[in-house]
Amino acid sequence: MKKKLFKLSSKAIAFALFFLPTGLSAQTNVFDDVIAASPNHTYLEAALIQEGLDVALQNPAGTFTVFAPDDSAFNAIAAALGTNIAGLLALPNLTDILTYHVLGSIVPASAVTNGAIVQPLSLTNTLKLTLTSAGDVYVNQAKVTTANLTASNGVVHVVNGVVAPFETVVDVAIDNGFTSLTAAVITAELLPALTNPFATLTVFAPTDAAFNDLATTLGTNLAGVLALPNLADVLLYHVVGSQVLSTALVNGPVVTLNGQSVTIDLTSGVMVNNASVTMPDVSADNGVVHVINRVLLPSLADVSELSVSDVELYPNPSIDVIKISNSEVENYSISNSNGAIVCSGKVMNNEISVSHLDAGTYFIQLSNNVATFKGRFVKM
Repeated sequence: MKKKLFKLSSKAIAFALFFLPTGLSAQTNVFDDVIAASPNHTYLEAALIQEGLDVALQNPAGTFTVFAPDDSAFNAIAAALGTNIAGLLALPNLTDILTYHVLGSIVPASAVTNGAIVQPLSLTNTLKLTLTSAGDVYVNQAKVTTANLTASNGVVHVVNGVVAPFETVVDVAIDNGFTSLTAAVITAELLPALTNPFATLTVFAPTDAAFNDLATTLGTNLAGVLALPNLADVLLYHVVGSQVLSTALVNGPVVTLNGQSVTIDLTSGVMVNNASVTMPDVSADNGVVHVINRVLLPSLADVSELSVSDVELYPNPSIDVIKISNSEVENYSISNSNGAIVCSGKVMNNEISVSHLDAGTYFIQLSNNVATFKGRFVKM
C-alpha cells in the first residue's frame, strides 16, 4: 500500500509557479478588485499580503481561480486548531495552504463537474470538486457560497471553509487504486464529508474485487451498483465517526455513520460482518483505513423504511446546515438514534441549522398543514 510523501511549498516555489513579468496596462485583478475590496475577506487579504502572494494575484497576465474562504471560515479553522487568527498567520506552511486555494487557470462554476480532481498551485495535494444533484459546488469540504466574482485575470469563488492540503481517507482510496470505491463516493456525493480534514474517521474500504463480487451477486455490473438508490447508505455503513486502529478493535457491534452497527469478530483474524480485513491501519490525516474483501450491506428493510417522500435533504452528510427541497415544509423535529428528540422548530428559508448537533445519524420529521415527511441525515 503506497503512501504519498508530501513536501511543503516554499515561498520561492509558490512565486515560481505563478509569477509572471508585469508591465502591462492596469486592469482589474482578483486581489485588489475582489478579495481586498470585500468586507468579508479581511483575514484572507492579510494572509496573502503577509506571505507576499498579493503581488502574484495582482499580475494582469495571470489566469487564476481563487477559492476564497471568508472571515467566518478563518474563525472556524482557528477554533478547530485551538488558536486565533494570529496563530493561523504564524503557521509555517501558510504559503502552502494559501496556494492550495488557487488554480492556475480560470474555472467558472459552470465548468465544474462532479468528482473532478484538479491540481492547485500548491503541489502538496489535489483538490476534489463536487457538483451535487441540487447544483451546489464544493471544493473538498468547503461549499461555494458565492460564485464567479470576476476580474480581468481570473475568477473568485467564495467558500465557507478553509481547505487544507492534508492526505485524507479519500486520498488513500485514490492513491492506492480503489477505483470502484472512489467512483461510488463521487456518485453518492460524499467527497465533501470524507475530505474534511477536521473529521476523524475509520473507513472499512472494499477492494475493486469486492465491488465486482457484489455486482455479480446482484446480477449487474459496477454501473448497476453505482445506480443503487441506497448507495450513500451502503457507503456510510463502512464509516465510523472516530478513529479506531486495529489494535483497539474488540468483539461486538460498532455504530457506523449509517446509523446501523457492524459486528467485529476477532476469533480468526479481523472480521467485519462477513468481510475479512486484509490490510489494517492505512493512516490518513483525518483517520484510518482498513481494507476489506467484501462490500458491507446494511439492513435493506431499515433503509427502505427511512426513504424520503417528495422532499430532498441536502447536503447529506452535513457539517452545519440541512437544506430542504420542498418549500411548503413548515415545521421540523430531529431525533437521535435512540429516538430522543434533540431539537425542533420552524423551517426558515428552507434551511435548518445542525451545527450544534454532535456527529452521528439523526432522523428528521418535516410537516405542513396537509402532509408529514420523514428522513434521515448524517451530521459530520
